[in-house]
Amino acid sequence: MYTRTKFVLISTFLLILLFITIYFSIYEDHPVNDLVLKYRFYRVIEAVTAGFVLGFAGAYLQASLRNPLVDHYILGIGSGALFTVYLAYLLFASVQLIVYSSVAIIGGLTALAITVLIAESIGGGATSYVLAGLGVNSLFSGLSVLLSYFILTVNPYALYLLVGSFIVATPSYIPIILVSLILVATGYFPLAKPLNALILGDEYAYQLGYNPRIYRLATILIAGISSSLIVSCFGLIGFLGLVAPHIARLLIKSSDNRYVLFLSGLLASILLLITDDISRILLVSVTGEVPAGAIVSVFGAPFFLFLIVSRRRGGVR
Repeated sequence: MYTRTKFVLISTFLLILLFITIYFSIYEDHPVNDLVLKYRFYRVIEAVTAGFVLGFAGAYLQASLRNPLVDHYILGIGSGALFTVYLAYLLFASVQLIVYSSVAIIGGLTALAITVLIAESIGGGATSYVLAGLGVNSLFSGLSVLLSYFILTVNPYALYLLVGSFIVATPSYIPIILVSLILVATGYFPLAKPLNALILGDEYAYQLGYNPRIYRLATILIAGISSSLIVSCFGLIGFLGLVAPHIARLLIKSSDNRYVLFLSGLLASILLLITDDISRILLVSVTGEVPAGAIVSVFGAPFFLFLIVSRRRGGVR
């Protein structure tokens, strides 16, 4: 009861904070014409939704793999999705957005499968997943950079996908991000309790009537597909799905996924929206603004290194 009450209070506070941030993000200066207002509205809504999805996806992956060191970026899902999107840009000059989103899912899930296979072959521990993910991430990121040189002459905005930015926000992305939001939200109630059981081990999950393989696969697929869809629209935004679940568990002082999943989404939404506001303020002469993904990485990467060092000192591999 105490944890539930705390969850309600924290969620209420975060929702109020989110709405305040949304308001100031849209109406940050006056007067503003209708065109700018409309652009800001779409940009803010898409940033909030993308953050919610990535936070949820990170919590899903950490719970299903019993690994607090992972998110869609570290496992290579993001770079795999980006590579196939770039490949589609190169092969098909102009196609429907649904095509790019579809190939992003294929690339993201392929990269995830490679990471899991490599990690399990070298022990399956938390560090194994990190090492395998970083290797796969580096491979697909390098390939994406190579392809970007050929794509930029045709689509200059493709550069923003490498670093993650909402400068490309457009109403046409709304159906895609809504699909990703529905995916993570649909899995919330049926997966929260099974994930709690998975955290305690596969045998315990079996005793409670949950099939670990089925629930783990379903969770990974939801996280992989939803985060790949976000990448197809806004590019690589790393570490957000890593940081948000840790903050959620710290706030609630519990690993109960009935609370952690939702709080992770809320926290990631707020963090990404604030980051996007900062990116619009820090104007630079070349690109017009600092990409939000770059700012997230500046703060997220040290947090990731801190987690690794902490686990090593604690004797956890």
